Amino acid sequence: MKKMIFLLFFFLTFLSTTKALPLPVDVTAENVILVNLDKDEVIYEKNPDNPIILASLTKIMTAYTVIKNVDNLDRKITITEKDISNLYGFTCAGLEVGDKVSYRDLLYAMMLISGADASQALAIHVSGDIESFNELMNKEAKKLGLRHSNFADSYGGDDNNISTAREVSHLLKEALENETFKKIFSTNYYTLSNGLQVVNYTASLATFHGYDSSIITGNKSGYTPEAGLLLASTTTINDNNYLLVVCKSKENIYLSQHVIDTYKIYDYLNQVTFKERVILKKGTIIKRIEAEDSTISEYIAIADKDITAFLSDSDYEKIRYEYHVANLITPKNKIDDNLGYVDILVDNEIIDTYHIYLKDEVFSYQKESKIIMIIIIGLIFFIIILLCTNMMNFERKRF
Repeated sequence: MKKMIFLLFFFLTFLSTTKALPLPVDVTAENVILVNLDKDEVIYEKNPDNPIILASLTKIMTAYTVIKNVDNLDRKITITEKDISNLYGFTCAGLEVGDKVSYRDLLYAMMLISGADASQALAIHVSGDIESFNELMNKEAKKLGLRHSNFADSYGGDDNNISTAREVSHLLKEALENETFKKIFSTNYYTLSNGLQVVNYTASLATFHGYDSSIITGNKSGYTPEAGLLLASTTTINDNNYLLVVCKSKENIYLSQHVIDTYKIYDYLNQVTFKERVILKKGTIIKRIEAEDSTISEYIAIADKDITAFLSDSDYEKIRYEYHVANLITPKNKIDDNLGYVDILVDNEIIDTYHIYLKDEVFSYQKESKIIMIIIIGLIFFIIILLCTNMMNFERKRF
């Protein structure tokens, strides 16, 4: 019931303002978002604002929260029975009661092998109890502006760990700003201080399917039957850094479809040329707008800056414009009045919108006539005074 309430909440309240193109690759994932990290720009997307169950992608928030709230990650703690209890059916790293490990060790065990035991131990030792850590995660989520995310535990076992592909991408982008998180996220093998070895198996799944495992530079996967297969990853292709989130990929016999979907998208990026392109040039005449009852016959609306987008060659060739601009202005219009906008599209998808504002004051004939009359009257008055002064001077000279 709680899960249904959260799902309904998201369907009723999500509102996206980000504009991106639909995913050009056929994948089984129901929710996808691809971000160029260098430009901080969404390139492609597929249902990025629909609610998803996070499963083990929850651990990205757990890691982010721990790193933000623990001063010394190398401080050792002792694993207790409480730390590793009630986790039957979830992937565990293999921690045992009495193990002395550091917070850093637990972060690696949680992120690489997706150890629920490491996640729960972190929650308890950071906040004192599980509930307090859940509150801390949601507090950090609020700070990040994740309006459609909820965290119900530290390891993703609860189906009320809910977010969207877009908000996961935002969380991961923020987390990657931290060098400690970035290093853990990009590591495939690690040995804990108690001798326990942990492995990230995404690279192995990629190799098994014939892909180059080095293409993915960092990743965190997730899976439950309800959530489906999920993978958040990064890559560098043609000198561009990307972040990709794929959610709810269909199950296959090897539980690897999320990896296959990811590589389909990365393969596509390898085959096309992306670069920053000017899609509306500064100085372009948008429209000549008729001016009524004015001292000018028309107002020329001009783009006052370059509008750019990170696009492939093929998408750039498909650009077109839809104009929604006023046909008439009058002296009643004031500076900074919105005169309309131009939608910039690739095929039928809006990738940007340029708004047009009045930059100059529009004068009316009547106003101009009044000004002229005032000037004429002023001149006449000045001439009369001048004549009177001259006449008075003349009369004085006579006498």
